[in-house]
Amino acid sequence: MVESATSAVIEKALDTVLRKVSEGKKLSTEDLVVLMLGLFREIRNDIANTNKRIDTLYEMMSRNYEALNSRINEVNDSLIKKIDEMNKRIDMINDTLSRRIEETSKRIDALYDLVGKNYEALSNRINAINDALSRKIEETNKRIDELGKGMNEMRESINRRIDETNKRIDNLYDLLGKIYEVLIKGATTQRQKAGKSQT
Repeated sequence: MVESATSAVIEKALDTVLRKVSEGKKLSTEDLVVLMLGLFREIRNDIANTNKRIDTLYEMMSRNYEALNSRINEVNDSLIKKIDEMNKRIDMINDTLSRRIEETSKRIDALYDLVGKNYEALSNRINAINDALSRKIEETNKRIDELGKGMNEMRESINRRIDETNKRIDNLYDLLGKIYEVLIKGATTQRQKAGKSQT
């Protein structure tokens, strides 16, 4: 209240001094003091207004800072939550992939064992078939050799028999020739005898 009364007195004195200035009157030392007080009051008012603006700006900045901090915290919390979820998903995917890789490895091992066993069994079977075929081929070769030998012996026997037959045929021809000669001679002799008896 005292400040308000002082301000009113200074305002009234300042109006009086300003009238003197506008009228071109000479100012006294008191008038200059009043002007200085008025100037100080204006400066003080400007400072007060500036302080108010600074306070308002500070409050606004504080509110914005708090809002920004709150937003940053929300975004940070959201990011942390998403990162946690992503880490959980990565862990789940990693676990799933690890299980699948382990299952695949087990299946590959089982398949490898099966192929190894089948390969061994197949090799044994192939070896057995090969041995059996070798024995059969050897037996067949022996039979072919025996058959060839038999056929050679048979051919030689047939040739011998043919030769013998040819010889017998030749002997038969010789015999028939001799018989024919004997018959011819006998017939001729009989004709001659018959001719003589008729004479």
